[in-house]
Amino acid sequence: MAIVPIPVPMVDPSEAAQPAPPALTVLHQEEDFVAVSKPSGLLVHRDEHHPDAPAALQLVRDQLEQHLYPFHRLDRATSGILLFGLSKKAAAGLQKRLAAPDAHKDYVALMRYPGSGQDLGSRWTSERPLTDDKGKQKECRTDFEVLEEFDRCALVRCRIFTGRYHQIRRHANHCGRHVLGDTTHGKGRINALFRERFGLHRLFLHLRRVELLHPVRDERLVLEDPLPDELEQVLARLRDRSVATP
Repeated sequence: MAIVPIPVPMVDPSEAAQPAPPALTVLHQEEDFVAVSKPSGLLVHRDEHHPDAPAALQLVRDQLEQHLYPFHRLDRATSGILLFGLSKKAAAGLQKRLAAPDAHKDYVALMRYPGSGQDLGSRWTSERPLTDDKGKQKECRTDFEVLEEFDRCALVRCRIFTGRYHQIRRHANHCGRHVLGDTTHGKGRINALFRERFGLHRLFLHLRRVELLHPVRDERLVLEDPLPDELEQVLARLRDRSVATP
C-alpha cells in the first residue's frame, strides 16, 4: 500500500506563536485592589483595533487568577503605576478617591527645555482646555516642575489634576516643551536625534507616584514605581555628556 505524504502547510512567521509577555511587577496588593508596573508599549486592555494584542488586564488577571475591574488607564506608550480593583465596589471607590482634589498623580518626563516657552521658567501650569473625541472642550490642569536640567532638555515632574486624553503630551506641546520620544505630539527631528545619541526608543513619560486617600481606611495611600532601566540609562548618558542636545 502506497504511503501518501500529507502536505504540511506553510506557517506565516507573523502568525507563529509568540512568547508570552513576562509577568508584570506587583507594586502593592490588598484584598480589594492591586497596583502593578506597566511597561511602555503594553495596552491596558484590548480594544477593537487590537483584539489579540497582549494587555495588562489579561496578564494580571492570569497572574493573580482573579477577575479585575479597570477604573483608570495609561496610554500604551506610557509606563508606570496601573491600578485594578478586585471587585466592582472597590474599583468604584478607588476611582472616586483618585478623582478627588487631594489625590496626586505625579509623572516624570524628559522634555525640551527651555524650548520655545523660555518665559515660563522652571515651574509652570497649563490650564489650556482640551477637546475630547466628540470635539467638546474639557477643562484640565497640569503642573510642571523641573527636577534636573541638561543641555536644552530637562527632567520634569508633571502633576495632573484631570485625566484628559494625552493631557501631559498635549499641554507640553502647547508650551513648546515637547515630551521627548513623543511621535504624536512631539518633534520627529529631535526624537530621531535622541534615538541616535541617547538610545531613547520610547516615549519618556512615566507615572512614578500616586497618592490618594485609602478606599477603606482613613489614611493616605502612597504608591511608587521607579523609572525603568531604559529611561535611567538615557539620563545616565545625558549626565555623562558635556554637550548634550541640539
